Amino acid sequence: MTVYLFDFDGTLVDSTGAVEKALRIAIEKTIPAVIESDLYDEYYKALFLFIKGKLTYAHLGVIHELVAQGTIHEYYKLMPRYIKDFPFAREVVRELRKRGRKVISFSGEHTYPGGKVIFMKKTNWYEEFDDVITFKGTKDMLKKFQTLRELYPDEPFVWVDDSPARFTYVLDENTLFVQKASPYKSDVPLLFERLNFVKINSIREVLEIDDELSEFLGDKA
Repeated sequence: MTVYLFDFDGTLVDSTGAVEKALRIAIEKTIPAVIESDLYDEYYKALFLFIKGKLTYAHLGVIHELVAQGTIHEYYKLMPRYIKDFPFAREVVRELRKRGRKVISFSGEHTYPGGKVIFMKKTNWYEEFDDVITFKGTKDMLKKFQTLRELYPDEPFVWVDDSPARFTYVLDENTLFVQKASPYKSDVPLLFERLNFVKINSIREVLEIDDELSEFLGDKA
């Protein structure tokens, strides 16, 4: 049985546009005067950095105000409305499960605790997976990957992610690392030297990969 690990944002769903739209509307609804003032860029940047977990001390005061005004809460309420599936994403996940593959959501957590699971449930993605695993940072990612490997010691893994930098930390010869092309993420040249790495442009190509693995592995896939 092949185990598939899918990143969520940027791999199965397009959340970039959702972030931008939800940020602006959240500010507009909770602090409408800021939209027409010179402060808008500062508030938008502070909220964006907070969402990405990259907040700096310089914006701490702004975040305190955004919390007090309910802007951050409003953002997380709005965000799922604007998340869009990439073409064929659900079809691919469903077809893999239909073929008897184990399909796991394996992705980074949002700054908001439990935010990733909330978004999955609100976009009706949660039940598409056999299991949902989130991680915080590289150390936690490696720990949870190792836990998965211990659960499936002999099974081939296929890890699909639009953030190829994550792959550089994992040296597992029984894992095929698949980079989903993204205009927002840079390639890692070193990965192209690995025999167990491939880059794809469309999530639909995962089914072609599965066909080839099935042929190579026979009944084991």
